[in-house]
Amino acid sequence: MPIQSKVRSAVMLLPLFALTGTLSSCQKKIEDVLVDKVIEQSTGKKVDFKSGSESITIESEGKKIEIQGKGREWPNDMPADVPKFSYGQVKAVTRATMPEGKSWTVVCDNVPGNIIKDYEGKLKNKGFKTVATIVTSDNGEGGSVSATKEKLNVTLITGSGSTSISVVQEH
Repeated sequence: MPIQSKVRSAVMLLPLFALTGTLSSCQKKIEDVLVDKVIEQSTGKKVDFKSGSESITIESEGKKIEIQGKGREWPNDMPADVPKFSYGQVKAVTRATMPEGKSWTVVCDNVPGNIIKDYEGKLKNKGFKTVATIVTSDNGEGGSVSATKEKLNVTLITGSGSTSISVVQEH
């Protein structure tokens, strides 16, 4: 093969290699692609799944769910009317955005007992109306409280040192 032909071939392949390198750096991780396909096949809907070292995000048809495993802080985007839960350590945060509204779930560990009535008081101080309060033990260490305020719904469930707080904000 003449040298001119080799140079022409190399010049033609150079953009292809550059494009391939650029595309591979933008591509999703193989695990994310596999999860995309599994969810799409089971739901029949287009899904975009992204995972990082500290979070997982799933988007589909105007809906978005984000799970933070190392969020360790009260969500800064939580509606200001919701009293901050400061009785334990935040373990994980899940956020969901849908056309109907937003939701947050905060899971806490190392929660001391007897917090149901105290958190219920904080909700009432912020203008929430209690829907249900259930204390599951004689010494008040477990149970739940549910409250509403306009388009906000808060549910707290606690027991055995763990708590889950769910907040739904309707549009």
